[in-house]
Amino acid sequence: MSGGQGQHDDPLDRLAAEEDWSRRAKAVENQVARERRIPSLRPGRTPRPRRDREPRGGISLIFVALVVVMLVSAVAMWTGIGHPSLVVFFFVLSGWLVTLCLHEFSHALTAHRGGDHTVAEKGYLRLDPRKYGHPVLTLLLPMLWLLIGGLPLPGGAVMIESHRLRNRFRDALVSAAGPAVNVVAAAGLLLVISVAGPSSAFDPSEQHMVFWEGLAFLAYLQVATAILNLLPVPGLDGYGMIEPYLSPGARHAGNKIKPFGILIVFALLYFPLAGGLFRDATAFFLDVSGVPTSLADYGNHLFQFWKSW
Repeated sequence: MSGGQGQHDDPLDRLAAEEDWSRRAKAVENQVARERRIPSLRPGRTPRPRRDREPRGGISLIFVALVVVMLVSAVAMWTGIGHPSLVVFFFVLSGWLVTLCLHEFSHALTAHRGGDHTVAEKGYLRLDPRKYGHPVLTLLLPMLWLLIGGLPLPGGAVMIESHRLRNRFRDALVSAAGPAVNVVAAAGLLLVISVAGPSSAFDPSEQHMVFWEGLAFLAYLQVATAILNLLPVPGLDGYGMIEPYLSPGARHAGNKIKPFGILIVFALLYFPLAGGLFRDATAFFLDVSGVPTSLADYGNHLFQFWKSW
């Protein structure tokens, strides 16, 4: 039959093929062994795993500009350079905005230490007033009320993810951190005025009366801001301090009122009775500290420069 010899299996040929394959396999094994020994003589660097870093903070240039305006206007008040009403206006407004940024920054920093690291991604740690809440409801509206009525509504808001905080105490501490800034600022300003300032707004020997009047009005605003923020109204810090310890039903009801909390305060202060009681409560702390309320009154008069023009 044709082709039969081509398919014949010769045992000698098969043995030769097996010996050749064994040599080739042994050569490959030796090559692999040599390649494994080479890295051990020159160990390479193991690439380190990349860690997800939080965005860097840094201080906002807007905040720096506000601090510069506050300091320059303070020097102008002390030296008598410029129109008294204008320098008091810029000093008080910039000082109020600086403490507003520090107020919200304190909220964010406390939350960051308590477990909510998303505040860094949201830009709350940069002291940028543009990041703190709605530009109209939490910045423009309180500023207009300050200009018109001389009362500072609570301005600014940071969105804290409470479920990331470690416990209820941390949650309450986040809310308390903001008003603490205003309390410290008010205490510091009142202390300086009571120690080094005039005993009356009608002291003819005082050469820096404009400075003390502007400082007293800023202190008045800090006291007023602290009192307002500590009110137990949903949406304000006073309510946030007790909210973690309320029942689920009470917290659910409070969540419905939160968006309108600042508007409720705005409406209440519009009425003479509520507004008068609030002014009396604020003036009480000035009297206790030994600061004449007349200084703050004249400072308010200078601040609203448009009324005398």
